Amino acid sequence: MAPLAAPAFVLPSQRVEPYEEVEKPIQAAVTAIQARSDQYVNIAQVAWNYEIPITRLWAGLQGRQSKQERQGANSKLSEDQELAVCQYLDRLDTIGTCARLQMVSSCANAILAYGHTSSDPAPWVADHWALRFVNRHPEYHIRNQKTLDSDRKNAHQSDNIRTWFHKYHAVCQKYNIQPVDQYNFDETGFRIGIGRDQ
Repeated sequence: MAPLAAPAFVLPSQRVEPYEEVEKPIQAAVTAIQARSDQYVNIAQVAWNYEIPITRLWAGLQGRQSKQERQGANSKLSEDQELAVCQYLDRLDTIGTCARLQMVSSCANAILAYGHTSSDPAPWVADHWALRFVNRHPEYHIRNQKTLDSDRKNAHQSDNIRTWFHKYHAVCQKYNIQPVDQYNFDETGFRIGIGRDQ
């Protein structure tokens, strides 16, 4: 006998609502009960009226935060510690240094070690923690760095640069070119009389 196939549709009783939609009536019920703090309130009746589980309502009245407000169960860093990592990345950006994912993990491990007080070994973040951290913080982006071309690297010799500027100043003095008449173009062409793409 062949096994029965699962139905291809979802019954109304099996429909799963988004967590935010489930949490809204619970918060509304908690607010209503707290507004009537001087009166006796039947918790079971309120749960029945709002069509919510009484255990969830009772937990909300006890001060338990919703999943959206609670920190993840497997989070290593607190909210303040993650803020410290963000400040570290902002500082690196301010001084023009690109942070690698390994640097982000090292910063988190240093923060965990600094805040660890027991005799047990300090906790540490896993290898993929930095990538998940960046995904949680949309203000940071990952970009691949390109290696410097060998010709450019070889051209960055102080003697070559110094020689080039001596020649540059000699041309400016020879033709009386003032600084106000000098313009800088970086890796682009320039044709007099043509201002747009043609």
